[in-house]
Amino acid sequence: MLPQPVKAADITDENSAQTYLNQAVMTTFCRVLDSSRLPPDVVMKLLASALGQTYREVAAAHHDGGCPCGWRPQATDIEALRASLEDAAAPRRVDDLLSMAAVGRA
Repeated sequence: MLPQPVKAADITDENSAQTYLNQAVMTTFCRVLDSSRLPPDVVMKLLASALGQTYREVAAAHHDGGCPCGWRPQATDIEALRASLEDAAAPRRVDDLLSMAAVGRA
């Protein structure tokens, strides 16, 4: 069973934001892969580069503390992003309940 698509209007917390971003990135990846005929590893590197560029632009906009959200870029941000990428990309154990697809209803 495929997960239900999440719309931007459905984002209410970190979990729904993660689901929305996962769907948006996978959709974008598949479209670029299909239309460009580039190898998957090249498209993955392009996605990583796009994320880095997004971070750079957002950090530059927040560097002087002028944004009311209060976030300020930190020297540890890039390492935290790298760790998140490694954690998300690591193979999941077969018996990990978070990685199992629901196959029925109780």
